[in-house]
Amino acid sequence: METSAPVIVVGAGIVGTATARTLQRAGHSVTLIDSAEPGRATSYGNAGFIAIDHVLPLARPSTLKRVPRMLMDRDGPLTVHPPSLPQLVPWMARFARAAYSAAEVKKGIDSFGPLMAEANIAWKAEIQASGLGDLFVGKGALYVYESQIAFENGAEERALQATKGTNFEIVDGNRARELAPGLSPRIVRGVYYPHGMHTINPYRLVVALAERFAAEGGTIVRGKVRGFRRDGNRVTAVQLTDSELAATAVVIAAGRASGELTRLLGFNAPLIAERGYHVMLAPDNVRFDLPVSPAERGFFITPMEEGLRVAGTVELAAPHQPPSWHRADLLVKHLKDIFPGVGGEERSRWIGERPSLPDFRPAIGRAPRLANVYCGYGHQHVGLTLATATGRLIARQMEGEELPEALTACDPGRFG
Repeated sequence: METSAPVIVVGAGIVGTATARTLQRAGHSVTLIDSAEPGRATSYGNAGFIAIDHVLPLARPSTLKRVPRMLMDRDGPLTVHPPSLPQLVPWMARFARAAYSAAEVKKGIDSFGPLMAEANIAWKAEIQASGLGDLFVGKGALYVYESQIAFENGAEERALQATKGTNFEIVDGNRARELAPGLSPRIVRGVYYPHGMHTINPYRLVVALAERFAAEGGTIVRGKVRGFRRDGNRVTAVQLTDSELAATAVVIAAGRASGELTRLLGFNAPLIAERGYHVMLAPDNVRFDLPVSPAERGFFITPMEEGLRVAGTVELAAPHQPPSWHRADLLVKHLKDIFPGVGGEERSRWIGERPSLPDFRPAIGRAPRLANVYCGYGHQHVGLTLATATGRLIARQMEGEELPEALTACDPGRFG
């Protein structure tokens, strides 16, 4: 598809880079813009798991019931950054309405089904198209439980996964320890997802995509977007600090910062930082090769090429707040409980701001009241999983296709 100006993708994290790559293969001239190098922000430090088993939105009644405890427990798997609370109140009110509404919860469930099905296909296609096979391991994933009650509390999600065709095997503690040697004797049940896969280096994955994009004619620009030039309902140029780039279409895929860009375009994206932490440890005594997630504690333990990554939990916060490093310390403590004797000296620690909308559904598709602006943000903790799916869906819509009916729940204009 030859045009006088490129499609401009704003945001060079995993979602933006995968989208740029998809649009490029669809025949578009594409320019990828970010103020940092590709993959250096939130995409740098995720747990690495392609979580196609994720079928329940976090905005649901069972989560809402935990909010009072969230406000009190700074060490829980889902917590609130106390200094951010005044800024979070409007967002949390919207979250409560979404979680309390049976109709909104159903929209989340109905949308995640096709999104995860698309993700499964899209990642396999991208791995082949971009030669990424050496960055992925397909040994499955294991969720483990320390009590029978906790295992039973996951019955709703497993039943939903079964209806969506997700393959899994329920195992006892002994079988879990066979799958992941070194697991604590306190593990009594597990759920094994044999078709799960993970990347051994999320940052290098984004870099590899960006390198292939550039090698095949894509343009990568370092710069901060300051505004947009418009002609009626079309954006004709993206304005940087000291330059302007003509555009035939624009994709907003800038993670948590997308909300600042949508305001410039006249619509809302009430994004907050769903902060996640990771700690990288030397891989001492690591005898397992798949991600392991202690379900009650809300984090992942993933063997990677640079060591053992312990990543996860959720801390809701306003943007640009100082880190709560005790959350990283908590991850290490959890690891020692689940895998006694596993993991050596700490090599690094990290914090990232996952972009989260109050209904915990991403925004994917054409922007409201604009003919040539598309959105791909708000993926919260499944950005890696849904990156390639988002790119494929945007590419189809750009070619005039309608998105599946269930994905109207992900309409970027739903917040006004």
